[in-house]
Amino acid sequence: MGMKRLLRTRQFPRTESIVQLYRKPPILPPVESAFFKLPDTLLMVLDPAWTVQLVSDAWCEILGMRQEALRWRPFIELVHPDDQPDTIARLATLSEKLTTVRFASRLQRVDGSYISLTWNVSHDHTAGLLYASAHETAINLQRAGAALADVFVDGLTGLPNRTLFVDRLEHTLLRMKRRKDLRCAVLYCGIDRFKVINHSLGNRHGDMLLIKVANLLRGTTRPTDTVARLGGDEFGVLLEDIQDASSPVRVLQRIQEALVLPFSLHEHEVYTAASYGIALSEDHYAHPDDMIRDANMAMLRAKQQGGGSYVAFNKGMHDEAMRRIGMEMDLHRAIERQQFEAYYQPIMSLESGRLSGFEALVRWVHPEHGLISPADFIPVAEETGLIVPLGQWMLREACRQMRAWQLQHPRHADLTISVNLSARQLLRSDLAQEVRDTLQETGLAPTHLKLEITESAMMEDAERAIELLQELKRMQVQLLLDDFGTGYSSLSYLHRLPIDTLKVDRSFIKNLHENVADQSFVDTIVKLARQLGKDVICEGVEQVEQETILKSMGVEYSQGYLYSRPVTANEAEMLIITDGER
Repeated sequence: MGMKRLLRTRQFPRTESIVQLYRKPPILPPVESAFFKLPDTLLMVLDPAWTVQLVSDAWCEILGMRQEALRWRPFIELVHPDDQPDTIARLATLSEKLTTVRFASRLQRVDGSYISLTWNVSHDHTAGLLYASAHETAINLQRAGAALADVFVDGLTGLPNRTLFVDRLEHTLLRMKRRKDLRCAVLYCGIDRFKVINHSLGNRHGDMLLIKVANLLRGTTRPTDTVARLGGDEFGVLLEDIQDASSPVRVLQRIQEALVLPFSLHEHEVYTAASYGIALSEDHYAHPDDMIRDANMAMLRAKQQGGGSYVAFNKGMHDEAMRRIGMEMDLHRAIERQQFEAYYQPIMSLESGRLSGFEALVRWVHPEHGLISPADFIPVAEETGLIVPLGQWMLREACRQMRAWQLQHPRHADLTISVNLSARQLLRSDLAQEVRDTLQETGLAPTHLKLEITESAMMEDAERAIELLQELKRMQVQLLLDDFGTGYSSLSYLHRLPIDTLKVDRSFIKNLHENVADQSFVDTIVKLARQLGKDVICEGVEQVEQETILKSMGVEYSQGYLYSRPVTANEAEMLIITDGER
């Protein structure tokens, strides 16, 4: 396509209506500029040779030029020399099939400075015109400072930020109201296990990974698509003018294929995956925030299913979210009104066949719905932070009850109580002091308290967790690593953890009496524990045959339905009284 100036006298009767169409209230918050006020959306009309035919008045203000200086001028002359090759390449892709392109470039002002803009260029083949609208992404930072750049652009990746993404989506939804045949989709992308990578390798490597993922998303989407960093390790992709509901899936497949290869972060190679949520415009969204919310909700569902996959939003997810909000409100009231009860499941010594202690498990007695399963409310408590006051109550109640049993049944004064610690509790700097105060308040000796942590909870911040566990160990509290064998990083930390016991997950015990592979796995854990000087507890024991196998392996402790389900304090006391009769 030619670059020479074309002087034309052709009239464009629809130009004024087009200008009015793109005139809308400013989307930016009020920010002081050092040299001009931020204008509304900007519009240029170009002919097929990319010569400026008409510009909105806002251009005169932002570039400091008169209409006469802008009209009939080759558009490329206004673009920064370094940005011209990419701009030419993007405009050259316009065709009857690809009618819209998006890109960023800098334009020169009359004083020689440059302003950074994001462009949306549409080709009207019928009229032979290019309609180029622009939004400001940054301005002369030397003269106006970095505050305005932060309004639109993510400083780490250079992608549009959430503010600009919402504005783009709003503009798209408005277009769809005028064009009923248009469709769009929002992809919400979250990097799986990013916190683990960030904490293990450091923030610098985490930032490098975010930059590489941002570049990958840019490279695997169309020029007409908008890729943005929405915050943290989460990205959004706006797919415009899609053909059908399968189009977003094809885009995701390209992204997933690119994520298979390892990312080189200096001396480290990192394999990662991402979870995606899809929200389609067929659901008739009126507000961009609603569409982003639903895509995010679908992404969270994909993460809950193990990550590395995608989920398309449906109305059932919204209904479930509303139920979770209701449960959250009920949880707040339950904590205030003490609607929780401690249940206890016995832990048996395989060598003696006698009761060794109990694991304390929280139960919620709802005034309307009765006993609610921990599987339903514990995840909500974790997400909302309510697990912290709930965990504090559980620790005090379990220690109080165990001390009461010891005093009432002195022949069983050696019984221990196990209490689970959540990831949120492990991150609290005052946890050790809280444990110390609880033991002093209830009178329970620290050697009779066992605190259980999971591998996943520990890996939220492994170094901090190790420091905390060492402090608890100095207090003579016993420590258990729960759900052993189901995590991903415990072996690299196992020799550093001051734990006393490995607790084998029930999934390896369920078919122990029938599956040789499970037997070999448990036997390996027992031998590893013995070399490290640690005990082993196997949970989920339901068959006598399972108990026999574990005892032959030298496993010290077991728990499960073979002995008892979790029971109330009164029922647990009966187990203490009848201990030895089994």
